Amino acid sequence: MLRRLLIAVLVLIVAAVVVLDRVGEHVAAHVLAGKLQSEEHLAERPSASIGGFPFLTQVFGGKYDDVSVTAHNVKTSDGVTVSTLTAHLHGAHIPLSKMLHGSVTRVPVDRVDGKAFVSFGDIGRYLSTLGVTVTLSRSSAHGIDLTGRLPLGGKTRLVHAVVTVAVTRSVVTLSGPAQAGRLTKPLALQIPLRALPFRFTVTSVTVGGNGISGTGTAKHVELGS
Repeated sequence: MLRRLLIAVLVLIVAAVVVLDRVGEHVAAHVLAGKLQSEEHLAERPSASIGGFPFLTQVFGGKYDDVSVTAHNVKTSDGVTVSTLTAHLHGAHIPLSKMLHGSVTRVPVDRVDGKAFVSFGDIGRYLSTLGVTVTLSRSSAHGIDLTGRLPLGGKTRLVHAVVTVAVTRSVVTLSGPAQAGRLTKPLALQIPLRALPFRFTVTSVTVGGNGISGTGTAKHVELGS
Protein backbone atom coordinates (compact mmCIF):
# COMPACT_ATOMS: atom_id res chain seq x y z
CA MET A 1 0.00 0.00 0.00
CA LEU A 2 2.78 2.41 0.95
CA ARG A 3 4.65 1.54 -2.22
CA ARG A 4 1.62 2.34 -4.37
CA LEU A 5 1.16 5.63 -2.56
CA LEU A 6 4.78 6.58 -3.12
CA ILE A 7 4.50 5.73 -6.82
CA ALA A 8 1.32 7.81 -7.12
CA VAL A 9 2.96 10.78 -5.39
CA LEU A 10 6.01 10.45 -7.63
CA VAL A 11 3.82 10.41 -10.75
CA LEU A 12 2.01 13.54 -9.57
CA ILE A 13 5.31 15.31 -8.89
CA VAL A 14 6.65 14.42 -12.35
CA ALA A 15 3.41 15.54 -13.99
CA ALA A 16 3.50 18.85 -12.10
CA VAL A 17 7.11 19.44 -13.13
CA VAL A 18 6.30 18.72 -16.78
CA VAL A 19 3.29 21.08 -16.72
CA LEU A 20 5.34 23.80 -15.03
CA ASP A 21 8.11 23.29 -17.58
CA ARG A 22 5.73 23.65 -20.56
CA VAL A 23 3.92 26.65 -19.07
CA GLY A 24 7.25 28.31 -18.44
CA GLU A 25 8.32 27.66 -22.03
CA HIS A 26 5.10 29.17 -23.39
CA VAL A 27 5.42 32.32 -21.26
CA ALA A 28 9.11 32.78 -22.04
CA ALA A 29 8.52 32.27 -25.78
CA HIS A 30 5.78 34.91 -25.74
CA VAL A 31 8.05 37.41 -23.98
CA LEU A 32 10.93 36.60 -26.31
CA ALA A 33 8.74 37.04 -29.41
CA GLY A 34 7.79 40.55 -28.29
CA LYS A 35 11.38 41.44 -27.59
CA LEU A 36 12.55 40.13 -30.96
CA GLN A 37 9.82 42.13 -32.70
CA SER A 38 11.07 45.39 -31.21
CA GLU A 39 14.79 44.68 -31.39
CA GLU A 40 14.70 43.31 -34.96
CA HIS A 41 12.25 46.01 -36.14
CA LEU A 42 9.55 43.60 -37.34
CA ALA A 43 6.19 45.05 -38.39
CA GLU A 44 4.30 42.09 -36.93
CA ARG A 45 4.87 40.04 -33.79
CA PRO A 46 6.63 36.79 -34.74
CA SER A 47 5.74 33.39 -33.35
CA ALA A 48 8.38 31.73 -31.20
CA SER A 49 8.93 28.42 -29.48
CA ILE A 50 11.76 27.15 -27.31
CA GLY A 51 12.89 23.57 -27.82
CA GLY A 52 14.74 21.28 -25.50
CA PHE A 53 13.66 19.54 -22.30
CA PRO A 54 13.74 20.32 -19.52
CA PHE A 55 13.13 23.98 -20.27
CA LEU A 56 13.65 25.19 -16.70
CA THR A 57 17.32 24.17 -16.68
CA GLN A 58 17.82 26.41 -19.72
CA VAL A 59 16.14 29.28 -17.86
CA PHE A 60 18.41 29.00 -14.85
CA GLY A 61 21.45 28.55 -17.07
CA GLY A 62 20.55 31.58 -19.19
CA LYS A 63 21.17 29.70 -22.44
CA TYR A 64 18.48 28.39 -24.78
CA ASP A 65 19.58 25.59 -27.08
CA ASP A 66 17.03 25.90 -29.89
CA VAL A 67 14.68 28.85 -30.34
CA SER A 68 12.43 28.73 -33.44
CA VAL A 69 11.11 32.06 -34.72
CA THR A 70 8.72 32.66 -37.64
CA ALA A 71 7.84 36.11 -39.01
CA HIS A 72 5.62 37.09 -41.94
CA ASN A 73 5.62 40.00 -44.40
CA VAL A 74 9.10 41.18 -43.51
CA LYS A 75 10.12 44.23 -45.55
CA THR A 76 13.81 44.52 -46.41
CA SER A 77 15.64 47.81 -46.74
CA ASP A 78 15.70 47.28 -50.51
CA GLY A 79 11.90 47.04 -50.66
CA VAL A 80 11.52 43.28 -51.09
CA THR A 81 8.75 41.67 -49.05
CA VAL A 82 9.83 38.34 -47.54
CA SER A 83 6.60 36.36 -47.30
CA THR A 84 7.85 34.09 -44.50
CA LEU A 85 11.11 34.29 -42.58
CA THR A 86 12.11 31.49 -40.23
CA ALA A 87 15.14 31.34 -37.98
CA HIS A 88 16.52 28.75 -35.59
CA LEU A 89 18.63 30.34 -32.88
CA HIS A 90 21.11 27.83 -31.48
CA GLY A 91 22.57 28.95 -28.18
CA ALA A 92 20.63 32.14 -27.38
CA HIS A 93 22.06 33.73 -24.23
CA ILE A 94 19.47 35.49 -22.04
CA PRO A 95 20.33 35.80 -18.33
CA LEU A 96 17.44 34.97 -15.99
CA SER A 97 17.86 38.24 -14.08
CA LYS A 98 17.38 40.29 -17.23
CA MET A 99 14.41 38.18 -18.29
CA LEU A 100 12.71 38.73 -14.91
CA HIS A 101 13.34 42.50 -14.95
CA GLY A 102 12.39 42.92 -18.61
CA SER A 103 15.78 44.47 -19.34
CA VAL A 104 16.78 42.28 -22.29
CA THR A 105 18.27 44.61 -24.91
CA ARG A 106 20.81 42.33 -26.55
CA VAL A 107 20.60 38.61 -27.31
CA PRO A 108 23.95 36.99 -28.19
CA VAL A 109 23.41 33.87 -30.31
CA ASP A 110 26.00 31.20 -31.08
CA ARG A 111 24.51 30.27 -34.47
CA VAL A 112 21.52 31.19 -36.60
CA ASP A 113 20.07 28.97 -39.34
CA GLY A 114 17.68 31.04 -41.43
CA LYS A 115 15.29 30.70 -44.34
CA ALA A 116 13.61 33.47 -46.33
CA PHE A 117 10.68 32.56 -48.59
CA VAL A 118 9.61 35.12 -51.20
CA SER A 119 6.47 34.33 -53.17
CA PHE A 120 6.27 34.82 -56.92
CA GLY A 121 3.65 37.48 -56.25
CA ASP A 122 6.00 39.44 -53.97
CA ILE A 123 8.83 39.09 -56.49
CA GLY A 124 6.54 40.49 -59.17
CA ARG A 125 5.49 43.38 -56.94
CA TYR A 126 9.12 44.24 -56.22
CA LEU A 127 10.07 44.11 -59.90
CA SER A 128 7.12 46.34 -60.79
CA THR A 129 8.73 49.11 -58.70
CA LEU A 130 11.66 48.85 -61.12
CA GLY A 131 9.43 49.18 -64.17
CA VAL A 132 9.33 45.45 -64.91
CA THR A 133 5.90 43.80 -65.17
CA VAL A 134 6.11 40.01 -65.21
CA THR A 135 4.38 36.84 -64.11
CA LEU A 136 6.44 33.98 -62.71
CA SER A 137 5.99 30.24 -62.27
CA ARG A 138 8.23 27.30 -61.40
CA SER A 139 9.89 25.35 -64.19
CA SER A 140 12.44 23.36 -62.12
CA ALA A 141 14.25 23.35 -58.80
CA HIS A 142 16.50 26.14 -60.07
CA GLY A 143 14.44 27.58 -62.93
CA ILE A 144 11.52 29.97 -63.38
CA ASP A 145 9.25 30.66 -66.33
CA LEU A 146 9.00 34.41 -66.80
CA THR A 147 6.55 36.24 -69.06
CA GLY A 148 5.83 39.95 -69.20
CA ARG A 149 6.73 43.36 -70.49
CA LEU A 150 10.18 44.74 -69.83
CA PRO A 151 12.92 46.78 -71.51
CA LEU A 152 14.71 44.71 -74.15
CA GLY A 153 16.80 45.98 -77.05
CA GLY A 154 15.97 49.60 -76.29
CA LYS A 155 12.19 49.10 -76.20
CA THR A 156 9.60 47.74 -73.81
CA ARG A 157 8.57 44.39 -75.27
CA LEU A 158 6.46 41.37 -74.45
CA VAL A 159 9.04 38.71 -73.63
CA HIS A 160 9.31 35.12 -72.42
CA ALA A 161 12.27 33.58 -70.66
CA VAL A 162 13.23 30.53 -68.67
CA VAL A 163 15.65 31.93 -66.11
CA THR A 164 17.96 30.17 -63.72
CA VAL A 165 18.22 31.24 -60.09
CA ALA A 166 21.49 31.89 -58.27
CA VAL A 167 22.56 33.87 -55.23
CA THR A 168 25.69 35.83 -54.33
CA ARG A 169 26.04 37.71 -51.04
CA SER A 170 22.29 37.57 -50.40
CA VAL A 171 21.39 38.94 -53.84
CA VAL A 172 19.28 36.51 -55.90
CA THR A 173 19.76 36.81 -59.67
CA LEU A 174 17.29 35.58 -62.28
CA SER A 175 19.20 35.18 -65.54
CA GLY A 176 18.76 33.62 -68.95
CA PRO A 177 17.97 34.35 -72.61
CA ALA A 178 14.80 36.40 -73.09
CA GLN A 179 12.85 36.11 -76.32
CA ALA A 180 10.60 38.72 -77.94
CA GLY A 181 9.57 37.46 -81.36
CA ARG A 182 12.80 36.80 -83.24
CA LEU A 183 14.85 38.90 -80.87
CA THR A 184 16.85 37.14 -78.16
CA LYS A 185 18.77 39.04 -75.52
CA PRO A 186 20.36 38.11 -72.17
CA LEU A 187 18.25 38.97 -69.16
CA ALA A 188 19.35 39.48 -65.55
CA LEU A 189 17.02 40.59 -62.77
CA GLN A 190 18.17 40.96 -59.17
CA ILE A 191 16.19 40.34 -55.97
CA PRO A 192 18.25 41.67 -53.02
CA LEU A 193 17.77 39.87 -49.69
CA ARG A 194 20.38 41.80 -47.79
CA ALA A 195 20.29 42.89 -44.13
CA LEU A 196 17.66 40.35 -43.12
CA PRO A 197 16.55 40.10 -39.49
CA PHE A 198 18.58 37.63 -37.41
CA ARG A 199 21.69 38.57 -39.39
CA PHE A 200 22.01 35.50 -41.59
CA THR A 201 23.46 35.72 -45.10
CA VAL A 202 21.62 33.89 -47.89
CA THR A 203 24.03 31.44 -49.52
CA SER A 204 21.73 29.04 -51.39
CA VAL A 205 18.39 29.31 -53.14
CA THR A 206 15.80 26.90 -54.54
CA VAL A 207 12.57 27.32 -56.48
CA GLY A 208 9.31 25.99 -55.07
CA GLY A 209 5.81 25.84 -56.41
CA ASN A 210 4.90 29.33 -55.17
CA GLY A 211 8.20 31.18 -54.90
CA ILE A 212 11.86 31.00 -54.00
CA SER A 213 13.52 30.01 -50.72
CA GLY A 214 16.90 31.35 -49.70
CA THR A 215 18.76 29.73 -46.82
CA GLY A 216 21.86 30.66 -44.90
CA THR A 217 23.61 30.83 -41.57
CA ALA A 218 25.34 33.27 -39.28
CA LYS A 219 27.64 32.66 -36.33
CA HIS A 220 28.23 34.65 -33.16
CA VAL A 221 25.64 37.35 -33.78
CA GLU A 222 24.09 39.79 -31.34
CA LEU A 223 20.43 40.45 -31.97
CA GLY A 224 19.19 43.91 -31.10
CA SER A 225 22.59 45.50 -31.78
